[in-house]
Amino acid sequence: KHEAKIKSLTDYMQNMEQKRRQLEESQDSLNEELAKLRAQEKMHEVSFKDKEKEHLTRLQDAEEMKKALEQQMESHREAHQKQLSRLRDEIEEKQKIIDEIRDMNQKLQLEQEKLSADYDKLKIEDQEREMKLEKLIMLNDKREQAREDLKGLEETVARELQTLHNLRKLFVQDLTTRVKKSVELDSDDGGGSAAQKQKISFLENNLEQLTKVHKQV
Repeated sequence: KHEAKIKSLTDYMQNMEQKRRQLEESQDSLNEELAKLRAQEKMHEVSFKDKEKEHLTRLQDAEEMKKALEQQMESHREAHQKQLSRLRDEIEEKQKIIDEIRDMNQKLQLEQEKLSADYDKLKIEDQEREMKLEKLIMLNDKREQAREDLKGLEETVARELQTLHNLRKLFVQDLTTRVKKSVELDSDDGGGSAAQKQKISFLENNLEQLTKVHKQV
């Protein structure tokens, strides 16, 4: 918009300059006409010098015409000077407006460049935040996957522990049954043999070790 206004003002100044030139050309034409009239007047004075009395009326008419032309020229000159002065004032005023618009346009361009730089900076920061967010999302997805895997592993370990616990329970029951039977047999044999006692001691040690391993697991 500022550039269009500057162009419009420039065209207006050119138009005023053209009018000023036309007025100057008109003044020159009037000056030329006045010069011709003066030359004609001089020729009349030379030609009719001897007939001064006869042509007194014509000379008076010529003098009156001369005065009328001079008055007309003076009137045109004053009007021309006033118009030129007015045109100069308008041109100066339009030039001031153009200068103000150019200054404003320059300030707007600087502000636009600053806004563009700030926008680029914010865009880069936004891209960096998006990259960080994507990384956090990936880490969260991995954490969720690891949590699911750990949950599955915990369930598997729990099942294995339950199975081991059941096997231990069965083993203890079986071992207890066997020990009772062995004790009963030893009682029947009058105290049992030393080999039978070593077997019972070995089974008890194995049971104790198995219990410790189960607790550690």
